[in-house]
Amino acid sequence: MTFLGLTGDKLAIARICLIVVPAFLLYGYNQSNLGGVLDYASFTKRFPGIDTTTTSGAQKSHNAQIQGTIVAVYTLGCLFGALGIAPVGNCLGRRSSLMIAATIASIGIILQASSYSLGQLIVGRILCGLGNGGVNLVVPVWQSECAKSKSRGKNVVIIGIFITGGVAAAGWVNVGLSYVEHSEVAWRLPLAIPLIFTILIISFTPSFPESPRWLISKARIGEARENMILLSDERLSHEAIDQEITTISSLARQNASNPKHGFSSFFRHNNERLFYRFCLTFIINFYAQMTGANIITYYGKTIFRESLRLSSEKSSFLNAGVLTWKVVAATSAFITVDRLGRKPLFLVGCAGMGLSMAGLAGTVWAIDNAYTFGVSVAAVFFIFSFMAFFPLGFVGANFLYGAEIASQDLRIHLAAVGTATHWLFNFVIVEITPVAFFYD
Repeated sequence: MTFLGLTGDKLAIARICLIVVPAFLLYGYNQSNLGGVLDYASFTKRFPGIDTTTTSGAQKSHNAQIQGTIVAVYTLGCLFGALGIAPVGNCLGRRSSLMIAATIASIGIILQASSYSLGQLIVGRILCGLGNGGVNLVVPVWQSECAKSKSRGKNVVIIGIFITGGVAAAGWVNVGLSYVEHSEVAWRLPLAIPLIFTILIISFTPSFPESPRWLISKARIGEARENMILLSDERLSHEAIDQEITTISSLARQNASNPKHGFSSFFRHNNERLFYRFCLTFIINFYAQMTGANIITYYGKTIFRESLRLSSEKSSFLNAGVLTWKVVAATSAFITVDRLGRKPLFLVGCAGMGLSMAGLAGTVWAIDNAYTFGVSVAAVFFIFSFMAFFPLGFVGANFLYGAEIASQDLRIHLAAVGTATHWLFNFVIVEITPVAFFYD
């Protein structure tokens, strides 16, 4: 029985609202929420070992290293969560694996929000990362396998809008609670809010059809046919559905005849160019992180305060503003991904980011050598410009690309490679940034 008996487009919209939206609000929110509370008085009092606000000299540098590790350990959890959920997703299906991942994330969120020691905070961030990495992997694959081919790009790239929406929400929550920063509610509440998203995922996932492609790969043809009928428009004939099942089954049998054993398949010589597909997926997600865009996501407030020399209040509002602007910019990818294709978005995004970063480098140099408020304004402009181009190709399309170029039996594995690459270099960026800011 599907959610409220819906079918076709209405069922797809319900799945987006109740599964995809919470999943990627969770992803985006978790990226930004801790970075916004690091300088709260109640937080530094509770965790003095990562205080970089009231310390100086060698102590500040030492605390910055610890702070970077604690913020970044979440991304390592995401990495292993993405890799670990892949075999589970192929064995148990997309729905069951998603519920397992969301449950693990919920436990981590509870531990973080109730932390009274650094050890508890670290364990909570690792578990939250493990669960979020699994959710981040399974949902795009499930969504792609249930969406119509003509709009698959939009249905997956819309994820980018939800991610940036979660990031922006965290920014504004932190702005509001900064006025009560001496109370522990100011940081415990932001860390607890993602529990809303995981509860929605766990509650509603069983109400939506399992991936027909996964069912066919497990020879559960009858269930696959029923789900394809539910997911299709009424005007789509049963003959067309049977033809699609035959095509997918043929591909599944062809893939099953090949000696594949998960991730090791990408490193074997064969005529499917699996290593080439592996490299494409790795490189796209490597580039997405090494642009440094997530430095703004995690440490935007610190950038405006330390690098652009703006007041704490202005830094909070500008941080929330640039993260909100990222949501607006992400709609450009949604509009163009199925019209222009994936490669043009990557190329235009890279060109725009490069020009913006060149301008930002020049203005920051001017701030360091001859500070004026006008130069800070110019630097803020280039940060906003950078964030206009980043979502065009690297907030959604990078995850979509890996799933699209994979064969059916390795679809979730190649998606895992892309997601794990994303989180690995996300960790590198987040780990070294506080040291770069506060090294003395």
